[in-house]
Amino acid sequence: MKIEFVGGSTGQGGSPRLYRDEESGDFIVQGYVIDEPSDLDQMKVPAGETVVRVPASLFDYLPKDGARGVS
Repeated sequence: MKIEFVGGSTGQGGSPRLYRDEESGDFIVQGYVIDEPSDLDQMKVPAGETVVRVPASLFDYLPKDGARGVS
């Protein structure tokens, strides 16, 4: 996997951050782990997976034209 930094509003590696796998075109988010059992139960998150909280503003870095990749 070759990971490209796409954007984030914090400096020096803080959260939240948006990355893209250049090989698959998938996006990867860095945020704050949600680990409250009642929250995870509501989302039906299976064992071995996790979810992170990211502010909506992070998605301003996604391409606007619907393209899978970022130039």
